[in-house]
Amino acid sequence: MFQSRTQLTVPNADKVMYKLCKHFALKVPATFDSETALIHFDDGDFRVQRQDDLLTLRCEAASADQLAFIQSIVDDHLGLMAKHPDLRVEWTVSQEANA
Repeated sequence: MFQSRTQLTVPNADKVMYKLCKHFALKVPATFDSETALIHFDDGDFRVQRQDDLLTLRCEAASADQLAFIQSIVDDHLGLMAKHPDLRVEWTVSQEANA
């Protein structure tokens, strides 16, 4: 399993997270509340944890290519929802050994 994580602070993170999740929920399964979210893409999962204006983001996928694809979707949509289309996050990628 490939994973990536990042944290970023955005103004009005609660509204950004809500808009992001509502948008994704139109296309893929999504569960969310004011502090957590889980989005199920075909290629893997995207999770969000919010504390005030700090967002902790995590992506998971079976392959590096799938992980990169999910990250690019999140990057593009997060920038739009935060009203900063050029926003790109620095992901830290890791790979878990299968048990």
